[in-house]
Amino acid sequence: MRKLQKGFCTAMAALMAATTLAGCMTKPTTTQNTGSAKVEAPEDIWAPYDETVVVTTMGEENSGTEFQGDDDYGNNPWYRAYKERFNIDLQNKWISNDYSTKLNLAIADRDIADVFYVDSARLTTLYEAGLIMNLEDVFERYASDTLKQYRKDYADTWETGEFDGQLYGMPQMNYGIIDQFQYIWIRQDWMKECGFDEPKTMDDVIKIATTFAEKYGGYALPECQTLENFYRIALAWGAHPGIWVKQADGTIGYGTIQPEMKEALAQYTEWYKEGIVNPNFTTLNWDKMMQGMINGECGVIPFAQWFGYNPLPDLIKNQGPEAIFYPYEIPTIDGSPIKGSVTFNNNGYVVISKDCQNPEAIMKIVNFYVYTVNDAVGKESNEYLSSLHSFNYPNVVRGTRIINPMNDYNQFIQVKAAYDAWARGEEVDTSELGTNVSKFESCVNWNTSQDPNGVGDWLQQGNDRSAYGIAKKYVDEKQYVQDEKWGPDTPTLQAAGSTLNDILIEGFTKIIIGEKPIDYFDEVVQQWRTAGGDKATQEINETYGD
Repeated sequence: MRKLQKGFCTAMAALMAATTLAGCMTKPTTTQNTGSAKVEAPEDIWAPYDETVVVTTMGEENSGTEFQGDDDYGNNPWYRAYKERFNIDLQNKWISNDYSTKLNLAIADRDIADVFYVDSARLTTLYEAGLIMNLEDVFERYASDTLKQYRKDYADTWETGEFDGQLYGMPQMNYGIIDQFQYIWIRQDWMKECGFDEPKTMDDVIKIATTFAEKYGGYALPECQTLENFYRIALAWGAHPGIWVKQADGTIGYGTIQPEMKEALAQYTEWYKEGIVNPNFTTLNWDKMMQGMINGECGVIPFAQWFGYNPLPDLIKNQGPEAIFYPYEIPTIDGSPIKGSVTFNNNGYVVISKDCQNPEAIMKIVNFYVYTVNDAVGKESNEYLSSLHSFNYPNVVRGTRIINPMNDYNQFIQVKAAYDAWARGEEVDTSELGTNVSKFESCVNWNTSQDPNGVGDWLQQGNDRSAYGIAKKYVDEKQYVQDEKWGPDTPTLQAAGSTLNDILIEGFTKIIIGEKPIDYFDEVVQQWRTAGGDKATQEINETYGD
């Protein structure tokens, strides 16, 4: 984990001291088994054990999981597959709806399961406490070829799970950078009625938005208290709020305080004065802002790829299917290609207790998850794969789950090709789609019956103007700026990151609504520096700089 070891442990020690006095809520689990004695492992990493091996885990209760029949956290398709395929009995030491607190207590008591997931701070704590295993040997001997390829292809992320070059935490990664980009979403029925083409400049966007407001009522641009849409649209000025960027002198600085943000803020302030930005934004949280969209108060919004999932289905139910929004690239001020922002995005780390008797058993079930999302299509039935991946079941095995960062990229290519074939009247062999068959079917359902439940998949990846279609070009052509902080937060950011960002949002809001002039930006930046921003910048440069 490079140079991150010291301050994390200090911060975590204080956190754990506090949580030893805290209460926690737990859900009854199926067992309290503490694991099994060492069992001889078969040479073939996919072969079952001759004797049943018991492995324990600790997990988080997830309200989004829709258990089917008699399934629960201790009896579900994943746990049954481990027993049937490998003779491994995965048992829950506990499941909690307050995982963080319960985990802190377990670490403080040195009472941990064989395998579980942690964030970067707890990874360091566990390493320095000598509670987790050096995984180099078991990984080399028992990781599948696909999992080993993950480590090669995403070495910079896997290095964040290392100490002194040795692997202690396997990064769980995420679904890939294709899902990180931002867009301008525009309501299509209004766009056609007004005769607009695709916007090529930011002036085009504002003309479309203001025309909609004049003709249909409401306001031109939505906004909420956290300035989410301003931060998205700031990309048009070459700003990259929320990530750390390389500055002209070679050092790393915070994107939200760079000069480009001041330029973007000056224009946004003018738009507010002109009534273009929703004048009531300071009273709106995210939900209330989206309720305005659902009510048809606005036809243009800067937003991420998942707009089609929330709030668009409700908007369509309220306004009709013709009110669908489509994504467009955010145009820059000078007409140059837009560059998106890409952040370090890792769900946590899979760790194994140093006292685990059968760590190779854990590698088998980690391999199995990787197999189901990469290599199982054509080898397993769609029904079987869906039994594992539907109903939010992957969250049940969060402690042993490592995601393919190319998952959504590959999914887009496959779903788009299948839909295009269907649209041409060709027969589609859905057996080749694996777990992606539901995405394909959603796209078909939207186009045949305008089912609002299918519009999210359609807009994310099914059509010629899909969010992922735009994002694929960004990925392929490296049309983005990557966060220089390619790893976990440093101690100051862990302790005060949200406070530092609140300083900027509060100051920017005062400028936008006219309480302060645009040059107040420099004073806000100084407040940020004094409150810990300078310290955070120093840590970032020491940890991630050249």
